[in-house]
Amino acid sequence: MKKRIFICVCVCVVLYFAFSNFTSAEVRGAFSGHSIKVDGSIGDWVGIAPTTPNTSTISKGEYIWKDAEGDDTGNGRYIYPTNSAFRRAADLEEFRVTWDSRNVYFLIKCSRPGDWWVPYRLIAIDKDGARRGKKGAQVLAQGDIDLLGPDSGTFGELKVEPELACEYVIAISNTFRGRVWNAAGKLVAKTDGKRTDTAGFLIKDSNWSAIEVAIPQRIIGDPSGKTWRFIVATGLEDHGFLREVFRDPTEWHGGGGEDAGAEDGVDPDVYDLASPDIETQEAELSSYKSLAPAGDTSAFATIKKSYLSVTFSSIRLASTE
Repeated sequence: MKKRIFICVCVCVVLYFAFSNFTSAEVRGAFSGHSIKVDGSIGDWVGIAPTTPNTSTISKGEYIWKDAEGDDTGNGRYIYPTNSAFRRAADLEEFRVTWDSRNVYFLIKCSRPGDWWVPYRLIAIDKDGARRGKKGAQVLAQGDIDLLGPDSGTFGELKVEPELACEYVIAISNTFRGRVWNAAGKLVAKTDGKRTDTAGFLIKDSNWSAIEVAIPQRIIGDPSGKTWRFIVATGLEDHGFLREVFRDPTEWHGGGGEDAGAEDGVDPDVYDLASPDIETQEAELSSYKSLAPAGDTSAFATIKKSYLSVTFSSIRLASTE
């Protein structure tokens, strides 16, 4: 009898460590993807989304995360600017991933703003965390405050724990503008709808509420046969950066943050995360060190559990583009 109990305990321990790297709402199967034409028409995203909030599925060659509605409150206290143009623009609704032999594709759906102030969308990629690797950057493209140009960073006051350190951070700051930084904070791709754009890096929006993205694998790597982790965060946009959240809301800035100044300490300017539940989101977005000096990265809020694990099959479908 004692031997049976010992064996059962051992099995439970093995299973715990085998699956402790996953959040509870994740799917765990590898999938082959399909090509997407990034043109603002999202009809070629054909997968069926889950019906249960804060869960994911694999459907018709797409990884699909369904986020809970109405959880765009950041640390639990964030509210929107008083100008109705913003109108809950940063409520994440869906995040999709698919791929072919050339590109990785994303679709991000959010609630629709009252005007063209679409949300700021942040996608960070941890390529080795599922193997407990710690290469990459913990601070998510904060940037150099002395530069203050759209290429210099996100200024969202957000970082991840060491095992989630990210090799790439993608910021989508408009209906067609985007940036990609590597772990060293170097800008490796940009798109502004100009001839000087990085070839193949495409962003198109659909009715302000959805945006699709294509990123060439020659920039971020080939995901075939690998598990990548994605941190997905949304906020409001302000001249290419995440818009600051103040203590009290104004016409152009949300409230519920730490300070009333333009550089409002280290509270994150993020309203929503792809997170297992609202309690986890609120806890992680509240994990900054209050009243620390602006830009003090050691005091930033830290993401530990709000990530999505996506496992790609070893078969790469040929691109139709």
